[in-house]
Amino acid sequence: MASPDTDIVKRQVAAHWGRRAAHFDEDFGHSIRTPEERVAWDRVFALAVGGRQGLDALDIGCGTGFLSLELAARGHRVTGIDFAPAMLALAKKKAVEAGAAIRFEEADAENLPFAPASFDLVITRHVLWTLPHPEAAIDEWIRVLRPGGRLAVIDSHAVSPESATSARRSDEYAPVSDRLPFLMGKPQQEI
Repeated sequence: MASPDTDIVKRQVAAHWGRRAAHFDEDFGHSIRTPEERVAWDRVFALAVGGRQGLDALDIGCGTGFLSLELAARGHRVTGIDFAPAMLALAKKKAVEAGAAIRFEEADAENLPFAPASFDLVITRHVLWTLPHPEAAIDEWIRVLRPGGRLAVIDSHAVSPESATSARRSDEYAPVSDRLPFLMGKPQQEI
């Protein structure tokens, strides 16, 4: 069960992503716009999937459904979770438009509503920095993996200062930044 402090953090984080939902896909890295991006993402998916077909995949922090839609297009059974309802509404709309049978649910990445060993693949992109308890989240992600399953964490470490308009410097993150251990990134050795 989340503490009241954590609930405040999660409400602030969800508020930020809810506010950004309508224009989220326009931001760099949230869609595929060039042949080079397509090649790069195809490599990422090949590594994550490892040549396996028809996986039960869980997309954590699915946002507007980018990873979910890519996995479904590759023939996998996908569940996407997020705790920003506005993001989920857009993901559902995009799935309907694409004719993709993806299950989207509002859920907490640190406290998943799934039984142990429910998925063959758990994948997440740019989510760890938004969590107050990233270690607990990873434990939870591993809990829902089947034996032999894969956990794919796609993230980055910014090498230049964040712009004043970045998510990490938003009004919603400012009051809770001290409770998000990966907010400004960590060196790989620390992680």
